[in-house]
Amino acid sequence: MKKLFLKFNDSHKMAGTLFMMMVLIVMFTTACNATNTSEEKTPPLTGWGPERSTYTVTKPADHVTFNSITDNPNIGDERNFVGIRESGTNEKWTDNMVVEKGKTYRVRMYVHNNAATNLNLVAENVTAKINLPTITGTEIAVSGYLNSSNAMPEEIYDGAVFTSDEDFNLAYASGSLKYENNGFGEGGTSLSESIFTSEGTKLGYETLDGKIPGCIEYAGYVSFEVKPQFAIN
Repeated sequence: MKKLFLKFNDSHKMAGTLFMMMVLIVMFTTACNATNTSEEKTPPLTGWGPERSTYTVTKPADHVTFNSITDNPNIGDERNFVGIRESGTNEKWTDNMVVEKGKTYRVRMYVHNNAATNLNLVAENVTAKINLPTITGTEIAVSGYLNSSNAMPEEIYDGAVFTSDEDFNLAYASGSLKYENNGFGEGGTSLSESIFTSEGTKLGYETLDGKIPGCIEYAGYVSFEVKPQFAIN
């Protein structure tokens, strides 16, 4: 009987050990899934990405890549390519804008194929997308995405954030969306509002055909206006 009890006791201990192992496996799997979920979230509010090789004005890229020059004379580090400023002013573009009642703000996204001009490398299927949230809160991030089928990387992103100590939302100013570059001349050209969807809209140099040659002279700016709306007390 004693031997039977010992065997039973050993079996009980083994069952307990197996149970604990199962619990640990479940906990580990859950933790991994939680980590993966976190990694799949959208980029930080004002963060750029992904990590990529960088270049300079005197040493541009030997392939098609966008917004990776760190000493651009117009905007500085091109990886920080989404900015905000008050409309109708020449204020410096910023990543963080404290909004005020009654004011309108322009959001701009810089677009530059960094391939060296002598290589004649044209970016194909260049598409711009803007994430303009419709939420209400004290902090609203706007993100810009650039895609090109033959660029490395194929997609880049950056963002900027509007803040206030009061709840607000952002209203897009209809008709304010445009793309400006040397090809379209003064005033630029209007863009499709599909830019605010997952489809995005094609860019280009002289036509919106998705093709942008390499060199700073072919660079451009996507921009649009928004107005903060505050709750009526």
